Amino acid sequence: MPPPIDLAGHMKELGRAVVPALLIALLVGAGVYGLRAFATEKQYAATVTTEIVPSGEVIPGDAFIEQLRAPFIGLAADNDVLQQVVSQTDTGWTAAELASHLELAPGTSPALLDFTVTADSPEQALDVARTTVTTVAQAAGANAARDSQSSLEQVQASIAAEEARIAQLIPGDPSRTAAEQSLSQLRDQATQLQTTGSGDRLVVLAVPEPSDTPVSPLPVSEASVAAIAAFIVAAELIVLIRSRIGRKPRRAWARRIARKYRARFDPTVREGLPPVVAAAVATAERGNGSGARHARHGSSPTILVLVGDDARYPAPMSTGPDGHARHPDALVGADLTGQWWTYVDASSVDTAVVLVSEGGSDRKAAEAALRRLSEFQIPTHLVVQPAGSASRPAPASVRRPDRQVEDNAQRS
Repeated sequence: MPPPIDLAGHMKELGRAVVPALLIALLVGAGVYGLRAFATEKQYAATVTTEIVPSGEVIPGDAFIEQLRAPFIGLAADNDVLQQVVSQTDTGWTAAELASHLELAPGTSPALLDFTVTADSPEQALDVARTTVTTVAQAAGANAARDSQSSLEQVQASIAAEEARIAQLIPGDPSRTAAEQSLSQLRDQATQLQTTGSGDRLVVLAVPEPSDTPVSPLPVSEASVAAIAAFIVAAELIVLIRSRIGRKPRRAWARRIARKYRARFDPTVREGLPPVVAAAVATAERGNGSGARHARHGSSPTILVLVGDDARYPAPMSTGPDGHARHPDALVGADLTGQWWTYVDASSVDTAVVLVSEGGSDRKAAEAALRRLSEFQIPTHLVVQPAGSASRPAPASVRRPDRQVEDNAQRS
């Protein structure tokens, strides 16, 4: 089962990375602004508003409106139509480039269709937009006329066939009346096709004056988005770097490594022993309890304290009969890099505490110690002390802390 994710702790680490991440974001934003404002060609937009004039009866409903627009939108994307527009304008674009500069959007009413073109100047954009509308309208008219002519020819052929059939019928034939009614309907259909054969038309409704303000680039907006993205990425990277790169223990590293080896890390504990451990030591000192792991062995709990480079060994917690400060018998101290398991029975260790300092350079040694303690299945606490907090050297070998204090005092 993977260790749980400490979201609250991660948010705290992100909070500590705000200042450097903000500086990086400002630099990125400034760079994007300069690049877009001074090194990118400006683009201007022009819009031509058109109206679709239907050839037949208008049926209310969104579906009919979309069907009304669809032929013109399709023609605006047709390669042949785009080639005609390119050949009539002095842009130097290809059909694909024109398609990337052209945008069609529904207008303020169902029958309106806006043609918007972006180009290097407002005048060029307007010229291309006008030409595009004209070409699309002509293409739509040509397609409608072709379809109408084909339908008219089919109806005329049907009329001729019906007339020939009626001519062969004798007067008074019962089927003659039905045939004449069918012929009349075909003639009405032909008349309608001749009258409305042009199909739906696209007409220019309005040509607003193009603005002199460029639509691209937008350096302020783009720089803001880039700065926000850079801030988020930089903050996450800083937290990641602090937790994985470097020799000095940091709280971001401590959170990650504690999760990895299932140790307990409380960032609020900056000195001494964690409260849970201190309470266990005090209980053992009073002789009122024994570690749950060692109750079956009949021994009192042993708290192993591994002290890293520049870390402060816990201060004495009580006073002996001689009036000198002393450490509880439950505490056993050792150097973080020492082979403590050769001097201490690992099965007698109830809890281990790894003390490291932000001013030290023993991150790898701490990781190795945590890994070893995890292999021994010893509950472990990790404490990261502020830099420069050490006032006595770490134990050189495993011994009783009160003896260690006395030896250090004699040396000094």
